[in-house]
Amino acid sequence: MRVAIIGAGVAGLCCAYTLEKLGVPCDIYERKHTIGSLYSYGELLLQIVHRPYKDPLKFIAKEFGILIEPLNEVRKIVIKSPKREAFIEGKQLGYIVKRGQEQESIENQLAKKINAKINFNINADYRELAKSYDYVVVATGNSMIAKQLTEVKNVVSSRIKGGIALGDFETNTVHLWLNTLYARSGFGYLVPLSKNKASIILVATYTQKEEIENMWHTFLYQEKLNYEMIETFETQLDISITDRHQIDNMYLIGNAGGFLDPFLGFGLLNAVESAVYAGESIKHGEDYEKKVKKITDRVDKLIDFRKMMDSIKNEDYDRVVKVIENPIVKRVMYKTNLDVIKYLHFLMKITNRTQ
Repeated sequence: MRVAIIGAGVAGLCCAYTLEKLGVPCDIYERKHTIGSLYSYGELLLQIVHRPYKDPLKFIAKEFGILIEPLNEVRKIVIKSPKREAFIEGKQLGYIVKRGQEQESIENQLAKKINAKINFNINADYRELAKSYDYVVVATGNSMIAKQLTEVKNVVSSRIKGGIALGDFETNTVHLWLNTLYARSGFGYLVPLSKNKASIILVATYTQKEEIENMWHTFLYQEKLNYEMIETFETQLDISITDRHQIDNMYLIGNAGGFLDPFLGFGLLNAVESAVYAGESIKHGEDYEKKVKKITDRVDKLIDFRKMMDSIKNEDYDRVVKVIENPIVKRVMYKTNLDVIKYLHFLMKITNRTQ
């Protein structure tokens, strides 16, 4: 049995690791000259988003045998709308992980665990690979191949601008800003990478390339983020869902399979899960669609919330943040294992009715 994996990001590397543990050889094809993202940034794994898993990294380690070292734990989350600010403090709020090219990045952590050959600078044709390999796993990070294989529905489009800032940061505190002025139905966030470096990112939904620069500077000015930026990046992020995830001998995993979270746009846990399930399905002949259903159910649950977000106004953000400030709400959100995301849609409806 021979398997080809297209893409050397988190999903592709996790699939290779799983296949190797199961005794299945694989080759990885990467169109760039290196693994993972070309730019560095911090990503969040928030416990509240991944319930019922109380600790997403422990879940990944226990369930899949994949050890990921975070940069830090999240112990404080500051949420700011135009007129209000709330914060949540406690243990096990989540983790900060590094993405990109540096040694501590998740991509480099995973690459060290595998023996598979990574063929760089090759824009692999999945149709040709499907003829010479028993299975092809698509882990390209976008829906281009999926659109040629099955029905794909776009959920949200965003333009992302970010960078690495120098300053004085609390290593366990993350910041989230909600303001339609510069993010529309998206958000801005700050994730500390160390005491003197942080990743600052703006995710602006339904934004054209020529608009993002002005929105970025508005964001920095509005939130008084007067840091020295030593590097910046800009990219497009389209979040979509796919009708099928296995087509003949081809498997779609990670972002290529439509497993990206349509709420915040993070997809690390879903990428790992879908990659492992693809490897196990290939080895054992299991039903991949059945295995990934719990991921698609999570994504579907967040689509309704994304639709609500797309019609939100700044006054709505102020009301939601006011509710989050309530001590009882804080306790329910972070002192229990209640699936809060499930009830956020209802919460936003209630706050809209009381305006």
